[in-house]
Amino acid sequence: MSITKTTSFMQAGTRAKSRRGRNPSIDVEKIENAVREIGQQGTEISMKEVADHLGVNVTTLYRHVGGIDGLRRIRASLSRGDLEALPSPTGHTWQSWMRVLADYYRRALLQHPDLLDFVQAALDPDFVNLEQEANILVQFGFDPRAALMAHSFLITTITGYVQQELQTIEEARAGYAPYYARLFQNLDSHPERLPTLSAVNLSQKDLDRDLNFKALVSYAIGGIGVQKGAPKDDKKKL
Repeated sequence: MSITKTTSFMQAGTRAKSRRGRNPSIDVEKIENAVREIGQQGTEISMKEVADHLGVNVTTLYRHVGGIDGLRRIRASLSRGDLEALPSPTGHTWQSWMRVLADYYRRALLQHPDLLDFVQAALDPDFVNLEQEANILVQFGFDPRAALMAHSFLITTITGYVQQELQTIEEARAGYAPYYARLFQNLDSHPERLPTLSAVNLSQKDLDRDLNFKALVSYAIGGIGVQKGAPKDDKKKL
């Protein structure tokens, strides 16, 4: 009796069946937990890092979040839980409350830069804060439409400033002189080329980011105060 030995082989161009089990299933909650845990480690988020953390391949993760922007949106949304409560208007005029509110949003955006890309969509996806803040402005004497426009203008002003502020910080870390620092160098070297700017008598104090932010917010509040629907009584306190 002859015994025939069967030899297993793979034909070129074919794939062997994986002996591993099915990829672990993932859902939004698991992805959020992974993003949160990676964020707590202080490392930069990436598709590969989150996929490895979940034990799946990048393609599987991509089907759930649509890429790195999806992960960053999740991280931005999770940041809401770390934010302080909205500042109370009690004891404030509308101008002083908007200054406090501006500081609140600036701190939030500096601490969580991902929020800059999504801002209100991440900070206030259900419009709860917008309703509360608009209502406070109405209590100060704004009509509803003016309240909404004032809030929108303030948020836009803050967002633009913080974007430039973060860029300045990154440039300084990279050893590159930020825009206004280069202005000082030009004024020192060739003041005759920039006669109007030289007449301002700029000093290092003018590079203070906190002072510049306060000045910008004051300009914004001044503009809001002269718009139609703004309160006539600018001394009223809640």
